[in-house]
Amino acid sequence: MNTWRSAFCSGLLALAAAAAATSVAASPSLVDRAKRPPKDAQGLLDLGVELRRGGLFLEAARVLRRAYPRATKGELAVRVRLEAARALIDAGEQQAAVKECRALGAVDPSARDVCTAEAHLLWKRASLALPLADGVLERTADHYDALVAKGRALEQMGQAAEAEAALKRAATVAPSRYEAHYYLGEALAARRKTKEALAALERAVAIAPEEPAPWLALGSLLPVGAKAREALEKAIALRPGFGAALARLGELRLALGDREGAKLALEQAIAGNDKVADWHASLGRVHLAGRDAAAARAASGRATKLVSNHAAALLVLADALALEGDIDLAIEAYERAFGHARTDPTPLVHAARACLSADRPTTARAFADRATQEFAEHGPAWEVRGDVANKEGDRKRAKLSYQRALAAKSGSVDRAGVSKKLAALR
Repeated sequence: MNTWRSAFCSGLLALAAAAAATSVAASPSLVDRAKRPPKDAQGLLDLGVELRRGGLFLEAARVLRRAYPRATKGELAVRVRLEAARALIDAGEQQAAVKECRALGAVDPSARDVCTAEAHLLWKRASLALPLADGVLERTADHYDALVAKGRALEQMGQAAEAEAALKRAATVAPSRYEAHYYLGEALAARRKTKEALAALERAVAIAPEEPAPWLALGSLLPVGAKAREALEKAIALRPGFGAALARLGELRLALGDREGAKLALEQAIAGNDKVADWHASLGRVHLAGRDAAAARAASGRATKLVSNHAAALLVLADALALEGDIDLAIEAYERAFGHARTDPTPLVHAARACLSADRPTTARAFADRATQEFAEHGPAWEVRGDVANKEGDRKRAKLSYQRALAAKSGSVDRAGVSKKLAALR
C-alpha cells in the first residue's frame, strides 16, 4: 500500500488527539479578545467557538463558562455548555470534559448524554459511548448529535456498515451541519473508499469552510498535488500552528520535491508538540532526501524513544544505515521495520534496493522475491524485482517484472522510468 495513503488511513482517527496535544500560535487579535470577552451569552458563545477553531481550547472553555450564569435554559444554554465540553475534548482533557458534560444535566439530559458519549470516544471507549447515544435515540429518533456519536462509536467497534448507516442518516436529518459528512469521510477513507470519502469531505468543507479539521482530512486524502496543499494550508490559516496539518503539509511538500519547505513545516509541527513519533519519522525522511544520514538517525531515535516499535522510524534508521554504507546493520533494521508493519511492503522494497546498491544481489533477490510473493499487486516490489533480474542478467525475468510493475494495482511507480527500463530490454 502507498505509504502516504497508509499513513492517512491509520492516522486519521488519531488526528484529533495529535491536534489536541499541539500548542498553537493563535493570532494576537484572538488572544487579546479572549482576555477581554464580551458580557452577553451569545457574544461569549461566538468568541468561544472562534477560540476553539483557532486551537485555543482551554481559553475557549474558560470563556464559554462565563456564559453559564447568563444562559440557564433553552438552546443557548445547551450550546454554550456543549461547546465548552467539546473544547476540552479537543484539548485532550477527557476527564474534565466528562465533568463539563454533567453541567448539561439540569438543562438537557439528552445533550448531557451525547456530550459524555463524545468524551468517551476521545479515549476510544466506544462500548461506553454507544449505550448513551442509543438511549438518546430511544427518546428522540432523529437526534443529530446522537446519530453522529453512534456512528463514531460503531466505527471504533469495527461495525462499518452500521456506522455508515448512522452517519448517513444524521446527514439527512441536519443537511446544513458538517460533522456527519466529516466523520463519514474518515470512516470511508479508513476502508479505502477514496472516491466516496472525498465526496463526503468536500461536502463537509463546503458546509463549514471555517472549520479546520475537515480541511486537514481532505488535504490528507487528496492525491499529491496543488489541491491537497491548498486544503492543508487552509487548515493552518484557520488554526495557526495546527501541528497535524503542518506535519501533513511537510510530508506533502517532500512528495512534491520541496525538501526545504517540508523541513520547515515538520519542524514547526514538532516545535508545537515534540511527542508525536510520526512527525519525527517524517522529518527523518526529509533528512534522508537531503542525504543527511546522521540527522535522519537522530530523528528516528527521537521517534523510537516515544514509540519503540515505530515501523516508519525503523525504516528511516535502516535507510540511514544503508546510506552510510553499513549494509549489514541496515538489513537487520529493515527486518525489524517489516516485522512491525507486515501489511506494508515498503521495508522489503527499500531493503532490496539498498542491497542492490551495496552489491549484494543475492540478498536483494531474497527481499524482492519476498515482496512480490507477499504483495503480488504492489508495483514498486515488481520494479525492484526487475532491477535485480536485470543486474543478474536475466532479461526475461526483468522484462516480465517490469510489465507486472506497470500493471500493478497498488503502490506508485515512475511509469516513464519503468517503461524506459523495459524498452532497453527489447
